[in-house]
Amino acid sequence: STARFQPLSPSVRFPQPSVGAAARMPAKDTDRKERHSDDPKSSVNAPPKKAGGGGKYTLGKVGDSSGGTFLDGGDPNFDPDEKRIDPDDGTAYKFDELAKFYKGKFTKQAVAEYWEYECKAVPKKRSQKVKEGLKGPTVAESVKPKYVVKGSAQKAPGKKLTDEDLDTDGPLAKEVAAVIPYFPYKKLDKFYDIQGLLKHPKLLNAVCAVMAKRYRKMGVTKIAAFEARGFLFTPVSIKLGVPFIMMRKDGKMPNAVSSAPYTKEYEGVDSICCQKDAFTEGDKVVLLDDLIATGGTLCAGIELVKSFKAQVVECGCLIEIKALKGKERCLKAGATAVWGFISDDLMTTAGMMSENYVDDGKP
Repeated sequence: STARFQPLSPSVRFPQPSVGAAARMPAKDTDRKERHSDDPKSSVNAPPKKAGGGGKYTLGKVGDSSGGTFLDGGDPNFDPDEKRIDPDDGTAYKFDELAKFYKGKFTKQAVAEYWEYECKAVPKKRSQKVKEGLKGPTVAESVKPKYVVKGSAQKAPGKKLTDEDLDTDGPLAKEVAAVIPYFPYKKLDKFYDIQGLLKHPKLLNAVCAVMAKRYRKMGVTKIAAFEARGFLFTPVSIKLGVPFIMMRKDGKMPNAVSSAPYTKEYEGVDSICCQKDAFTEGDKVVLLDDLIATGGTLCAGIELVKSFKAQVVECGCLIEIKALKGKERCLKAGATAVWGFISDDLMTTAGMMSENYVDDGKP
């Protein structure tokens, strides 16, 4: 950085002296005398200036200046140790050294402008390390944590889906079926406990990824799911970037419209509801649930979506119990398609029951 002045124009050049003006100047005895300096650190120790000492600058008029020049030492931008190359002889000087050399020859302002506009900064020497190339950590080493918490394990990468994983009863479906146990519950011989899948977050994420990939190419505008286990598939709507609509039991939401009553898989009659602004005409909707058995819940949902003049492009479920023919009922109710990721044939993992296990399920 450099100190600033109230400069004359950089294009200002001093007039060439007349023969008479030069004749009035004192004779140059020695180089030391010419520099007017007794300071051993001044430019007197630098290589001698050319004869005449001013280069393209002239001596000016007699009496133009009686002393040296200076820069404002209080200016934070002023560096007293900075050196610049005098174009007159190609040698680097500090400002004080240059000012002492030109003392009495030019005005203070002229020398300051000469320093500011004519003298060039000394090129910085590159260090040996820069010449050899900077040596530092690799990109991999940079992102590697310096400290590792004791006992912490590095996260394994997520499961990468294959084309076969997208298929019903494919490799991923079999892997998921193995972690979902069944229990005798709610007077059913086999009640599939989806809590088993929730204990394996990577598998749950993979299932949601399969669904998202399936529905992305269908142009789905909304994902709707049934209370409560259908809500586990909210990540599908997040992956697709479309709204998620809750289909809840009647009386659980404000500003709602309800379906007609339907018979549940277990026992009893129920109805579902959604909010009055849940769907708009022309929406392409996917209905999701954890399981399709008789299809009663899904059919109620289909009728609700149709009441908004929207389309159910598919009913999607994690598990399908084929013997109960819920798929056929849903298609008859107006669903364009019905898809199950796992057939109940693969659900062979019996739950671990204690000796005092009791079926305490409620309708």
